[in-house]
Amino acid sequence: MSVSPLALLREWSSRTDGAALRGFLLIGSEPDLPEVERNVVPAAREMEASVAVLGAAAPGTEPAAVFRPERSLALIERSGPDPLPELVLLVGDEHVVAAFGGGAPGLDLDRRPWSVLRGGPEGVPWAFADLGSWLRERAATGPVPAPMAAHLNGFADRLEDLVLSCPLEDPTRVAHNIDGPLIDRLPEGPVDELCLYAPLRGADPEALRALVGRLSPVSVVLGAPDDWPVEDVEAALRSLEEIGIRAEPRRVPDGVPRHGGLVEWAVDGRRSALTIGSHPRSLVRPAEAGLVLGAIVAADPPRAPVSPVAEEGRESEVAAEVEASGWTLEVDSGIHHVRGNFTNPVPVAARIAELVAEGDAPVMVHAQGPKAWALLVWSRPTMLLASAPRGSAWRLYSVRPPATPSSRLGGEGLSQVGLVRTSAPLHRAPHRDIITFLDTLGTDHITLLEKVGFLGKTL
Repeated sequence: MSVSPLALLREWSSRTDGAALRGFLLIGSEPDLPEVERNVVPAAREMEASVAVLGAAAPGTEPAAVFRPERSLALIERSGPDPLPELVLLVGDEHVVAAFGGGAPGLDLDRRPWSVLRGGPEGVPWAFADLGSWLRERAATGPVPAPMAAHLNGFADRLEDLVLSCPLEDPTRVAHNIDGPLIDRLPEGPVDELCLYAPLRGADPEALRALVGRLSPVSVVLGAPDDWPVEDVEAALRSLEEIGIRAEPRRVPDGVPRHGGLVEWAVDGRRSALTIGSHPRSLVRPAEAGLVLGAIVAADPPRAPVSPVAEEGRESEVAAEVEASGWTLEVDSGIHHVRGNFTNPVPVAARIAELVAEGDAPVMVHAQGPKAWALLVWSRPTMLLASAPRGSAWRLYSVRPPATPSSRLGGEGLSQVGLVRTSAPLHRAPHRDIITFLDTLGTDHITLLEKVGFLGKTL
């Protein structure tokens, strides 16, 4: 997703639960200090948060440190060949948000994708403990001024407290090279597919060969931007071939990385990604060459092949998958009804919702099997699920990128990850949070149950 430090601060300030923001940390090489001072720091200070900004000085620029009661700023010398990783951290009493950057140095971040990790009263992923370890190591690695080191250690303490107070098992991990090269934190192959994003700036042959060797992919994909001419795509493919990597080009839609700061891989249909920012070469760097940071997250698949292979329309893609699965699909009164001989309709509804989604428009899917049904309403970032006989309740989820309906509901059981509210039984009025969500879509629970044909049945 494309975010910026300012966007994350505005998101926090618009919370309806009134959660206080206690601390704001921004790390990145060669930060745009005028922008930070003009907009970012005041936005954080308006919420009475302590502010810390750590950057690496640009070549030819003297290191500097400024400490005031309301904030701390430190520009340090580059201690190795790689710049600082890009990180934004917002910490409250119960909530925490971390965003890991995926682009070139600097903080003009609105046009670049980031991986965002969140925690709250419902659970704090263990990945935040890994982030705390990295912050402690960064604080102890020169040349970080003592006041800044104190800030970093303070954030690490708070992260560890949050994780221990409400730990949440989550597949996302924060990877670093404290104990060895970053690539050692990746799973060993073979994987079905490895996707590299173009342009491959900063990805030297050593790093690419190590990545392919570690994951042992059956196939390699080059994710090329939509607006790339065919000649540029072919040139990127040749550069990979020169180091022994044969790849197939794929189209990268809006909102997906347009640079080499992220890699994805797939195993048995499940995709994972590593955000490594502006320096893919850091995959093979030991800690003494500079501390690096990355996030492993769930990922969506790359889209259709690059021209000259023509992209089929969305309707054709949906129809092809539905037909291949032996299901039927029709749309009535704004609801996509899918019927088939499936025993668990929940992952079916989640998959169809992803296939038919267009932009940020709400999607409603009713999946009906021989003995069970599910109704899914997805209006980013909120998803509502009703199902019976499995579940027999309304379930309200938070589904923020890179999470998707399938990553939340693709398994056999009903996931607790991202679960905000449960309200049962279905034939009674649901919790006010669910009523409010449906009201924003111009509908209500009675209307939805009536449209899927289950209002008068035993639920």
